[in-house]
Amino acid sequence: MNSIRKKFTLLNLISIFLCSFVAGIVGFWFLSDLQAKSSDEIMSLTCRQETTELNQQLLGIQSAVNYYSDFAERRLPSVEAIRDAGTRMEYLADMEEQMSGIVRNTKGVGAFYFRLAPELADESKNDGGFFYSRNKRSDLLMKEPLTKILEFDPDDTEHVGWFYIPKNAGKPVWLDPYYNKNVDIYMVSYVVPLYKEGQFIGVTGMDVDFNLVINDVSVINPYKTGNSCLVSPEGKIFYHPIHKPGTKISDYSPELETVIQNMKLPEGEGSKKTYRYMYNGKEKKLAFSHLQNGMLLLLSAETGEINAPQHILFKVIMFATLILALLAAAINVFVAGRIIKPLQKLTQAANQIAEGKLDIELPEPTEDEVGILTKSFAVTVENLKKYISGIQYKAYRDPLTHVRNKNAYDTDKERLVEKMKDGQSAFALLMLDINYLKKINDTYGHDFGDKYLLACSQLICEIFRHSPVYRIGGDEFLVILENSDLDDREKLLAEFDRRMAGTEKEKEAWKHVSVAKGLAVAGPSDTSPDDVLRRADKAMYEDKLRMKVSR
Repeated sequence: MNSIRKKFTLLNLISIFLCSFVAGIVGFWFLSDLQAKSSDEIMSLTCRQETTELNQQLLGIQSAVNYYSDFAERRLPSVEAIRDAGTRMEYLADMEEQMSGIVRNTKGVGAFYFRLAPELADESKNDGGFFYSRNKRSDLLMKEPLTKILEFDPDDTEHVGWFYIPKNAGKPVWLDPYYNKNVDIYMVSYVVPLYKEGQFIGVTGMDVDFNLVINDVSVINPYKTGNSCLVSPEGKIFYHPIHKPGTKISDYSPELETVIQNMKLPEGEGSKKTYRYMYNGKEKKLAFSHLQNGMLLLLSAETGEINAPQHILFKVIMFATLILALLAAAINVFVAGRIIKPLQKLTQAANQIAEGKLDIELPEPTEDEVGILTKSFAVTVENLKKYISGIQYKAYRDPLTHVRNKNAYDTDKERLVEKMKDGQSAFALLMLDINYLKKINDTYGHDFGDKYLLACSQLICEIFRHSPVYRIGGDEFLVILENSDLDDREKLLAEFDRRMAGTEKEKEAWKHVSVAKGLAVAGPSDTSPDDVLRRADKAMYEDKLRMKVSR
């Protein structure tokens, strides 16, 4: 072992020296291209990271409003009922309480509101909804008087745009930043139109104080010469530390018209990581990323500052080369240990196999003797797993119908016992008994009796396809109903009866499925699955007698 370690130590010394030398040459050669790509990636990643943080707040608002709008539509009575003042006030009080609770768990809400359409409420009585806005002095959300929608022109965005824009769109919308004259706040809003019985009945939404968004954006400054701004997909400025809102970024550099065209494309489609353009005689780079509300975050900086780390990267490469050489001895020791590690793993695997454990971890196979031995171990383990799996299948499967057998049910029953001990008795047992099997065997022979059993088993499995089916006797089957099949048991039983009745149209007698069934749901008084099975068995015999009488 020492001899192998010495050989690999020498080999590692030579490899490390050559790799360090080559890495230095390659690093120097591609330094400029690497630096350019790295700087582009940094700016692009910074933009996406900052966008992600801004989107967390916007997504929180959007999710909260979507959840609330679904809740409001479900709880809304009929359109005619909401016209009644008493019903309307009771409904609005409930909605106000629910939305206040949602807002308490939502960050960044500057205002929230729920407003019925004017034709469904009396604006003069101020009973058409509610509106809360954050008080500038106390920073608390205070209830405000409702805006009288009918007093303003539908095109008056600053007063009623929050109502008419989503109504006309017919879907949830993020409104562009606007100055809300009702509360004297520059805001961005997410509003959802509400419908009942296909009729528009109002809107609900939340507002974010856009000045707070601007505060967050204004501190995003990865470079001394850099700045950040918010624009529309058409390049219209919503916020810029230098330029006025409402102007276009292409007004200050015509080269940015290409950027605007790419900003209109879906996120990630047809856009580069960064763009170069000239501004005031200096070359700059720009990156952008889409916000949840349709706006875009733009980051820009002078190319000269971005390329400044080039000499730093040069020093880093030289320093890294030196460090690699100094650490050669330590690496040699580590490599020597890595060589014998696969053999240690194989030894551990062999011991585990001897103990009957087949879920073992083998080293990655290589192209040497150790690799061949590893592959042989893997093949052996797989063959053992297949052999054991085949034995288990035969032990727990009925050879004729291929459903689970009595042994499988005895095993699964232990799981039900543990559930009942934990107070989780949400299951039911369905007992099924095949009618007329002896008659089929006596009349047509056992081969056709087997076909009859298969036809019955197939129908049971098709109806209860999400539940385990067991053949626990010659003509007896059992099904454990849980989860969705338990909830839908009545529908499934009705479908089983319907499908069973349909087999009467078949010409051959062995295709006429006739099965007596009994269902029992586990209850608090049951102490074991056997208690449930006895009730199911009793119900099955009662069904069997009923079927004989009706035949």
